[in-house]
Amino acid sequence: MMKKIKLTRANKSITLKALAPYYYQQRALGHSTQESGRLILKINSLPADKKASFSAEEIHLMRTTVNQLRNERLAKGEYTDAADDMLLKLF
Repeated sequence: MMKKIKLTRANKSITLKALAPYYYQQRALGHSTQESGRLILKINSLPADKKASFSAEEIHLMRTTVNQLRNERLAKGEYTDAADDMLLKLF
């Protein structure tokens, strides 16, 4: 099942910041990086403020990695801006 999501420029940036560490962690562990690599390329190529279709697996990966990034920021006492919260609500 596909779901259409509109990503703003800020949401694209946050999603890519969240996916990159996951991609490199999986690569370092010798795991497959096909799914995360394809998703990074897909998000990076999307024009801002346009709707795009994402599979349930892609949405799960985005939700998981953004939540992880947000929790890391909270643990460090850093501010999690409204874009983080807005992106989590999109999913």
